[in-house]
Amino acid sequence: MKYITDALKYLKSNLLLLPALAVAVLAFAPIIDYTAVEFIIRSFSDGKVSDSFTAWLKLFVPFNTESWLTIVLSIAAYAALVLDVAFIHSMVDKHVRFGSKSFRSIVSSFTINFIYGLICMAVTAAACIILAVVLAAIMKTFALAPAYVFIAGAVLCAIILALFVFFAAHFFLWLPCAEITGFRMSEALYYSYAQAKTVRWRNFTAIALPLALAVAITSLFAAFLGTAAAVISGAASFGCAFTVIVVASYMAYADTEGIEREDLKKY
Repeated sequence: MKYITDALKYLKSNLLLLPALAVAVLAFAPIIDYTAVEFIIRSFSDGKVSDSFTAWLKLFVPFNTESWLTIVLSIAAYAALVLDVAFIHSMVDKHVRFGSKSFRSIVSSFTINFIYGLICMAVTAAACIILAVVLAAIMKTFALAPAYVFIAGAVLCAIILALFVFFAAHFFLWLPCAEITGFRMSEALYYSYAQAKTVRWRNFTAIALPLALAVAITSLFAAFLGTAAAVISGAASFGCAFTVIVVASYMAYADTEGIEREDLKKY
């Protein structure tokens, strides 16, 4: 919980990040196929759920292919999220290391942060697509079994997701490490991996907890209030989770690297 707490405290102290939070919330409105969320939930009947591989894949893949409009909006949303990551890390970096808190202060590092953010986003997206295919195949297989056996598939998917997040936790410091040290991405990957070994469980919590809350909130709204409510709640909860995770990655790096935080000093 340490890095989540640090991230929330930082967000409270720096209201200049509110535009970044707003962008993240708006971006998650078109990315997730909320109709698939509602469809899977409402397909439950007599201990069975949908055995449609396509439906499960739409549920797990964070990209909305419902129509050409949603595809274009999803691409635009991911572009906005990359810009958002660059903005957040540029702002937090200048504030934490130098005590400078202004929009003007981020200009010098924004371009390189955008490039590094784009690389990390591409790697993350590729990994998530592969994971989504695996999870969809598992749920389709278990949904074909007798009543309530799909629960075992859901538990297996939860375990795989937890393992995936635990694996990702070892590279949680990759982006801030590359941005701050100026290392090449491959060098930063190796160095940040070595650093993260000592705080991997904290990193795991910083990623898993916000995402788990977002999934739970969105699922409840989709189940009881329908797609429209799911879109609003999902955009808000995933947007907040995204922002907290991005800020937490910098907080984690600052902690492991022992960076003296100028933003905490009172002059």
